[in-house]
Amino acid sequence: MKATLLIWCVILLVSFRLNAADKPEAEVRALIKRIGSTPPDWFQATPLRYPKTLDFTWTEIPGAKWDPSKNVGQFIWTSINENEARWKEGIRFLHYFLVLNEKNSELSRKTMNALANMYHNLHQDWARAAFWWEQAGNTDNTDLAHCYFKLGSKAMAVRILDKYPADYTRHCSVARLWSEVGENDKALKMAAERGKGDPHVGFLAAGDICRAMARSQEALGYYQKVLDGPNGEGDIKQAKERARASIEAMKLVDTLDIKRVPDGVYRDSSVGYSGQVFVEASVAGGRISDVKVTRHTEKQWYSSIVDTRRQILLKQGAKGVDATSGATITSEAILNATLKAVAKGQK
Repeated sequence: MKATLLIWCVILLVSFRLNAADKPEAEVRALIKRIGSTPPDWFQATPLRYPKTLDFTWTEIPGAKWDPSKNVGQFIWTSINENEARWKEGIRFLHYFLVLNEKNSELSRKTMNALANMYHNLHQDWARAAFWWEQAGNTDNTDLAHCYFKLGSKAMAVRILDKYPADYTRHCSVARLWSEVGENDKALKMAAERGKGDPHVGFLAAGDICRAMARSQEALGYYQKVLDGPNGEGDIKQAKERARASIEAMKLVDTLDIKRVPDGVYRDSSVGYSGQVFVEASVAGGRISDVKVTRHTEKQWYSSIVDTRRQILLKQGAKGVDATSGATITSEAILNATLKAVAKGQK
């Protein structure tokens, strides 16, 4: 009996190690080359639509009036990024633009980077995003590290992340990404160190990291440090509002029992990047059956609305929902608003 149990333990341990191990770099690179060099299966059926007034030199004029009918970058930002129904059209347009400028090395690199951003931020197509960043020669950016990790190679991601300090980005995204790849101690250390100089940045990130790890008390402590930090406008004010909203929502987690919530539709909101994000959460048969974002003024939400909704439905609540990377602020707002909405119905 003991021998059999030992054998099964060894088998399980080996299986775990195999599952947890990185894919070989050669395998990941082969995957990127195979998928990235081909268009998505919806590509040919997607219409090519763009304003005929666009300036195809893609010239940026400092101080010029915002005009997505003329400026390529502004067309991408306003007409494509902010409209999910046109995300596939954005890919079709950029591939067309790339063909038109294949002999212009500067414009080609700019277009390749834009393609990579769109595949990563909108479509979560990690292989194609990685392919186009590599084609552009942009091989050290943190979003590429994110792609490598999503494709199965933590080692490739870490090689890039090791080059960046904790204060590299405005919202402490390097520390957040370290957490996503599983290096939580390193991530927390980086975020806490950043918090010494910028409490609203570092301690907020530390709170978000702990929250994703389901370390609730530590998360609450870091959020409180944000509230106890210096007051101010802009990013500081927003960080305090976010910390306050997260504390409020987290206090609901341990007491929330979906099975005690009657069937129905519940609504609430929470603070996002540029204003309140309003959600509608449906409960049926003791489960969250749907989550809809009904109104928002976000400009950089990208795929977070779809992805956060998917995670909430999968995990039936907040524990373990990852809002530490990508469009963090919007993801966090959706999560907090959903918790508040559903909690309203609990008996």
